[in-house]
Amino acid sequence: MKRVAIMTALVSALGIPVLSQPASAATYAIGSMNITGGNVVADGFGLGTLDLIGTNTNLVGGYIGSGGAGVDYTMLDPTLVAGISNWFGFPASFYTASANYGDANSPAGTYTGGPVPGGTLDDAAGTITMDMSSWFINWNDGDYMAGTGRNDGTTSAMAAGTWDPVTHAYSLYWDSYATGPACGTPGCVTHWTLSGAASPVPIPAALWLFGSGLLGLFGLQRRLNK
Repeated sequence: MKRVAIMTALVSALGIPVLSQPASAATYAIGSMNITGGNVVADGFGLGTLDLIGTNTNLVGGYIGSGGAGVDYTMLDPTLVAGISNWFGFPASFYTASANYGDANSPAGTYTGGPVPGGTLDDAAGTITMDMSSWFINWNDGDYMAGTGRNDGTTSAMAAGTWDPVTHAYSLYWDSYATGPACGTPGCVTHWTLSGAASPVPIPAALWLFGSGLLGLFGLQRRLNK
């Protein structure tokens, strides 16, 4: 631990940014992730299981999906994060965005989303925490805001769950008032679960080599001083 502390201090003193440095000894930024499954429960309607997973599910890598823009309501978004082939009679596509992309029943920009999803992994507590405020549903020619971070008494401030630091497997949960054409005000209460694997931001090998070199020079200087 002393070596890591000295190395970090030396790198910091030289003005080299350490983007992957954890906020604490056990907390790391999420570097990459995927989704392998999940479900959503809508109060009064029932359970929907994610039976379609997109080709790109690395939520922290950028916004994913295009919603229902240019897609018939009977079809799924081909660039979706994930989806449900038949949810109460229609397919549902999930995407992330700063605002909804628009469809016949919800013009673009009607609902505000959030930043690209991001979060932390705690290897001591075995937890994952994420900002999922950019999560949207496209269903039956309408967009629905179903992410975190809205102060309505039901929506979760952040998505949270469990994370295994050995296997990197996670289970993420959040509640949301899904706001959209068929939900009225304040919305439809939904409960989300996502599962997959999430990895921390890696520490570049070059940085460790550079730091090790600095430590070697530091040790040599001490010997010469003696």
